[in-house]
Amino acid sequence: MTGTDSKIEEYLDDLFDNAPVRELTERDRVVVFSDVHMGDGGSKDDFRENANLFLTALREYYFPNQFLLILNGDIEEYQKFLPFQVRRAWEPAFLLFDEFARNGRLVQIWGNHDELLSLRPGRKGREVQEAFRLRYYGKDIFIFHGHQISPAYTRLNRVFGYIVRYLARPLGIMNGSVAKNNKKKFKTEQKVYEYSTERKILSIIGHTHRPLFESLSKVDVLKFQIEELCRRYPRAEGKEKTQIAVEVQKAKEKLLALLESSPEEAMRGSIYESHFMVPSVFNSGSATGKGGITCLEVVDGNICLVHWVDEERGKHHLDSQDTIVVPLKDTPYFRVILKEESLDYIFARIELL
Repeated sequence: MTGTDSKIEEYLDDLFDNAPVRELTERDRVVVFSDVHMGDGGSKDDFRENANLFLTALREYYFPNQFLLILNGDIEEYQKFLPFQVRRAWEPAFLLFDEFARNGRLVQIWGNHDELLSLRPGRKGREVQEAFRLRYYGKDIFIFHGHQISPAYTRLNRVFGYIVRYLARPLGIMNGSVAKNNKKKFKTEQKVYEYSTERKILSIIGHTHRPLFESLSKVDVLKFQIEELCRRYPRAEGKEKTQIAVEVQKAKEKLLALLESSPEEAMRGSIYESHFMVPSVFNSGSATGKGGITCLEVVDGNICLVHWVDEERGKHHLDSQDTIVVPLKDTPYFRVILKEESLDYIFARIELL
């Protein structure tokens, strides 16, 4: 273990020990969003394209269904924009957050892009944390943004903010964040995986904008899916065998498309260092994706990776047998459950493996 790694682990241990704790049962409902990046509402605002989808999901689904809303960092984009610009552009979002807060159902965690929030006292119910813990029957779910893994962010984040806002943005230079760097994504996820697996906890992060379920990326999931289908194929007969062949081809096409669109990320493979699949890391993704927004839900003792889409962007989900698609009544949007698993099963694997 290097000196730097040791300091990061000490920092995370302190963060874990001092994080507020909320008890969780199978009756509770929780949704985790990260990396919303609300800006000034203009052409440089990464949130603008998905704003109506995000606000509608909160207002029409999560609030009436009594969800605890956890905003896991980089909700407000203060490295590119000033606070008054963000609040003026997205007043409806802040009013919604206030509604959750008044009902005792809001947790906000700051990230590297909205670290400014840590310097101001929040209103009652709108206090901002650096981390949060859910305790599920004695087992810990550790929620933090994820930038803490990099000592450079811890030391230099405010400097990065000034560079982005006053130099890079006026010159039209894109922000070189972790979300745009596949190597940095992988390193961040790998370090969180090592930390969480060693301490036998479940960690939920954001920061990389890449959804992870049970420590698996989309590439990992497709590879395991193809392997499982191929194992079933020799024993299948008739229509089942034909259907398996069709599903293998679809999964293969998706995997090849990923390899073509992002070869470095796809070829890097899993964040696992062993053959055991320890489901210790989950990532809620982001609300800035071209294909919609992603989040993590905890409902009825299960954890789910959810993709919110409109009909145009969700076409490939609507015909898929691998997902559960639920239309949101009186809206053009769909809630797509990509993956779902029991927390009891996940914690059993974390403990035993």
